[in-house]
Amino acid sequence: MKPKISIGFNNGVLGAVTPLDTGVFGFIASAVAMGDTFALETPYMVKSMKDVAALGITSGIDNYRLYKALDEFFAEAGEGQEVWIMGMPKTGIVSDWFTVESGITPAEKLLNAAQGKIRGLFTIYNPLLMPVLGDGAIDPDVEVAATKAQALFESYSAAKYAPFFTILEGYAYTCEKVDLVDLTAKSWNSVGVLIGDTESRSGATTSNGAAVGVLAGRLAAYSPKVNPGKVRNGALVPTKFFVVDTPVELYDNEAMNDKGYIAFTTHAGRSGYYVMDAPLACPSSDDYHYITHRRIINEAFRLSYDALLDSLLDEVPANADGTIQAVYAKTMESAVVRKISTSMPEDLSADQTDPKDVGVKCFVDPSQNIVSTSKVNVNVGIRPFGYNRWIDVMLGFELTND
Repeated sequence: MKPKISIGFNNGVLGAVTPLDTGVFGFIASAVAMGDTFALETPYMVKSMKDVAALGITSGIDNYRLYKALDEFFAEAGEGQEVWIMGMPKTGIVSDWFTVESGITPAEKLLNAAQGKIRGLFTIYNPLLMPVLGDGAIDPDVEVAATKAQALFESYSAAKYAPFFTILEGYAYTCEKVDLVDLTAKSWNSVGVLIGDTESRSGATTSNGAAVGVLAGRLAAYSPKVNPGKVRNGALVPTKFFVVDTPVELYDNEAMNDKGYIAFTTHAGRSGYYVMDAPLACPSSDDYHYITHRRIINEAFRLSYDALLDSLLDEVPANADGTIQAVYAKTMESAVVRKISTSMPEDLSADQTDPKDVGVKCFVDPSQNIVSTSKVNVNVGIRPFGYNRWIDVMLGFELTND
């Protein structure tokens, strides 16, 4: 063979991303098992649509909605981002996925399989029969599921130190805004409800759900501090969005947003579609009303636990009166501040003019009597970013008299 230099063209690099741990999400979906490759109630991890295809999940009718969500997720987040999925029987309802059965909920089974890495759960509902709506504007099971998802968040965070948020679909929305439950009156500050999809209700695939894959992909692509609706980051990948059969640009999505729902929107002078905002189902006065603050505090929660774990059952130097020696208290404080500030510096609003300000503070009161109580109270505070939700401009003419 003639001596030569062989050069091949590498492909698939430009579409790759640097995966973010904060963007590891889970999808729980109504689905159909596919032979030996995809079983129901079994967690799977995928990083690309090739992995999805290998499981036998295709655009066919049986698992169309799960396929669509994953396809839209990777279109936003890029191939390579870790995602966990689990199919559930189409005979069940979403609240079942957060209901304890034999000591554990199906959602918890997925969380455990990912060993606590999952930061957000997204539900994809596709039942055999349409739910009975009654007087409401969406499937009444959404409220039940939200209550149970919030309870699971609280219990799982306390037990596993791995907090997460949940996004539910405003399933089977009727377009009657006045009949929507006001989520700002609820107390589900780790749960959001999304309305709006990339396909219409009367289309070939009859969408009753929401574009959770798009929202998840946009969240996964950026750090926790970034609002998914940030205009500077550009329009969403899909070129069409609907509320039932009405194009998003022709629908009053602001009314839904005012009631605490996550919706899509357009902006005058910009092409494409955007997430309007990302509220969670709780009052606007709640510290975690917006998903950005929930994601940031969840990361600080995980890091605080990790930083303090080495101190568990540690010998604490005590003063003559049983209080903590100041040097040890400072050591604990420094461990927490260092762990959080070095692990998530881009998500902390540090004072750029003060090199000592890292956007996080920790205080261990040395006056605590460690000998008599064996308990140490640690106070951790992080400074979040503010967000330009409303920009008021006064515009007029200016005349200068020489």
